[in-house]
Amino acid sequence: MYLGLAARSAALPAAAAMALIAATGCSPAPSEPDDGSSQPEHDLEYGIYRLDLATREVDLIYTSDESIHRIDLSADGSTLVFRQNMGLSDFVHSEICVVGTDGTGFEQLTGNNWLDAGPCWSPEGGSILFLSWPDYPGNTMDIYQLDPVTRETTLLYDSGFHDGDCDWQGERIVFTRESQIWIMDEDGGNPTQVTDYALAGVQGNADLPFGDYDPRIGPGGGPIVFERMLDDHYPSGNYDFFTITPQGTAENQITSTGYAQFIAEWSHAGDRLVFTVAAIDGMGVYDIYMMEPDGSGYENVTPDSWPDEFLCTHPIFSEDDSSVYFVGRWWE
Repeated sequence: MYLGLAARSAALPAAAAMALIAATGCSPAPSEPDDGSSQPEHDLEYGIYRLDLATREVDLIYTSDESIHRIDLSADGSTLVFRQNMGLSDFVHSEICVVGTDGTGFEQLTGNNWLDAGPCWSPEGGSILFLSWPDYPGNTMDIYQLDPVTRETTLLYDSGFHDGDCDWQGERIVFTRESQIWIMDEDGGNPTQVTDYALAGVQGNADLPFGDYDPRIGPGGGPIVFERMLDDHYPSGNYDFFTITPQGTAENQITSTGYAQFIAEWSHAGDRLVFTVAAIDGMGVYDIYMMEPDGSGYENVTPDSWPDEFLCTHPIFSEDDSSVYFVGRWWE
């Protein structure tokens, strides 16, 4: 979620669903009857998993006792990039890491005393876009580029405000700035505001201001899907998903559930969106949901048999859209 605003709480700069665990204190909702699917392996507290959408079989790829946040898949489908907390403070010890989809080749790519977060691969897989806040708590969080081979980092964009939620498709990068969606060229030039929500930036009773967050560009350059915080009844905020063209036209609300739901990721075919529902009416859910780009076919794809204490967040599609990679946390 929008890390430039310290995610959804001042205490944790975690991505949306993980922040909700601490920010709302929500407990997982009761599970439904057994559906015969395989059970997630219970090893360390956090893990990256693969869920086969046809068989509902689940495999553990990587596990850690340190918190794991946003994952993204390389263009060739071989490597996942993610943020992992390496110490006591998310704001100091969060680093960018990679691991193969077969569970081998773990590497920590950054190592410093400040926040690195929100990584995503470039379209061709030769570099990684990420957020960094070297001068925390002063100044702002900005968008950087990382060479995964040399580990050299360069500043790509600094708006003078907090920049977050970046995604790179084709030759364009979308991101969040001042609780609105922006787009720019891949070299950091030509930043242009895309959404213009009247309440953006207004601080209500929720942890984040009203506004637009977590943009993701669809395959082929559009449309952009994002969530808008429309209701501050709960500290987590209630959100619905919208789509809009990169030119800022044809804005369309595609859900009206008002759930705490976040970070819709496109399938490679562009025919589905996968996302996290973290809470419904203040009750924790932390399940993987899916829908079509017009909001139809809205469904929970998390196996009913999985235990209540297993929280699922940050889902993304595999390279052939047959599976979903996600972050699982054992909440005890």
